[in-house]
Parts: sequence; C-alpha cells; structure tokens
Amino acid sequence: MTRRLFALLGFSAVLAVAAYGDGIVISVYPSVAPNIFGSANYSEYVSNAIYALSNGLSSYGDPNSPSYYTQQTIISPSEMIVTGFPSWDGLADPGDVFGPAYANESGNRPLFGLVIDAGPGDPYISLSELSFSAVSNDPGRLLSFDFGEGSYNYSNQYVGVIFGPTGNTYVTSGPNTQPVNEIVGRGSGNADSAYCPGCTVAQQQAAIDALYGDFTGMSQFVGTYTLTGPDGTILATGSGTIDLTPEPGTLGTIAGAALAGGLILLRRRRACPRP
Repeated sequence: MTRRLFALLGFSAVLAVAAYGDGIVISVYPSVAPNIFGSANYSEYVSNAIYALSNGLSSYGDPNSPSYYTQQTIISPSEMIVTGFPSWDGLADPGDVFGPAYANESGNRPLFGLVIDAGPGDPYISLSELSFSAVSNDPGRLLSFDFGEGSYNYSNQYVGVIFGPTGNTYVTSGPNTQPVNEIVGRGSGNADSAYCPGCTVAQQQAAIDALYGDFTGMSQFVGTYTLTGPDGTILATGSGTIDLTPEPGTLGTIAGAALAGGLILLRRRRACPRP
C-alpha cells in the first residue's frame, strides 16, 4: 500500500508528538485563524490549512489575505480575541488598518491543527475515538475547555484518509466511526470575546482593549488530543503549545477606563470553543 510521507524535519511548529500502542502518531500544529463566526475568509483558511497539513507545509496561501495559513507557536493576546464587530489582530476598523481584504473580519482564534497517522495496512482509527483538552495557565483558566469522544465528525475540516495501492480515498462525510489510516484536521481552539452593539470605532477599540486584563498571568495555551480504542485503551496522545508574548497584562486598557467614558461593554469571558 502507498502512503504519504510528511516532511517534518525543520517544522518548529510541531510542539509535541507522542506515539503509543500500534505506532499511531499525533502531530499538533498551532496556527491563528480568522473567526469562524462572520469571517468571509474562514472557509478558504480551512482549505489552506488542510492542504498544508496534508502536504507537510508550514504555510500556504496568500500572505496578504486573512485566509493565509501559517503555523505559529508564539503569538500575542491580540491574536486570541474575537469580536461581534469588524476587527483583526486586536484592532477595530481593520479595513482601514490592514486593507480592504480585512474590512469584514471579526478577530482571531488560535487553533491546534492535527495530523493523526496510523500507518499503512488495514484502516483502524476513526474520528469517533478522538477527544481534546485545552488548558491556559492563567489563574482563571480563561481559555480552558474539553471535547469528549464523539464530538468530531468527518467533513472538509476533519478529513479521513484511507491509503490504497493506487491512491488515497478521502472521507469527508458519513459516520464518524468509519475506519481510516490518517486524520487531518484544522483543529480546535478558543478565544476571548468582545461585543459592542451600536458603538463607534473608538468604543469598539476600547472594548477590545478592555479584554487584555483577562490574559494576566497567561504565558501558555496548550492543546492535547487523545485517541482511545474501543476497549478504553489510550492509543496515542499529542500536544501543541502556544507561548504568549509580550507578557499579558502589559497591553491595552482595563474595563474601568472604558466604563469611565460612558461605554457599556457587552462581552463574555470566553468565546464558544470550536471542535
């Protein structure tokens, strides 16, 4: 049977890889994505991510587009904020700041992309066996969350690959119990969030700046995938680590400054995490 070989050497974006049992390897590649809610470029970002992960590339796409995929292990809190109004990289009115292509973006969310390789032979792993846990190391665990087994489904965002003698078969729909040789996914992630209905651009920026205090004490965000067999045995785990810089808590303003200006901030402490 044939299989694809990934050119992993030199990939600084692979933070941690673990293999157990039958030689299954889970490799995790963090990146920063546009906000799935409201981004016109999110679908293209996913396509770029899946293509890059499938072909051993650390980046892919147009660097001048919000859809550009690139693996990152060091980011700033500004890249971990999504909004209910136009923003990008912690700045409101992104069309004016970054150019027209960014005008309708609504912030950024770090994702832990993954490749699970079970090797050649009869397919025997499936998405139904995958779970995920994310932990941020701030005192309040701002971005921490979990997804249990059964949370993931085959799609254009989580692709199953069956190796064959004349080529690969790609699974993008149907039951998540379908056995495959490999799984390629854009990954799960989380972000803090800001909302400010009817606000001016200045007020929107204040709503973003007010979030930076939430990141105080956070220096790492770690995502870990676990693949579990039908009998409950852990077949493999793999983790990726994102380091935050500069030190959270030194950026932006606190919410009190915005409130002093008469702004009513409407926000959640966490954006909805994405499977």
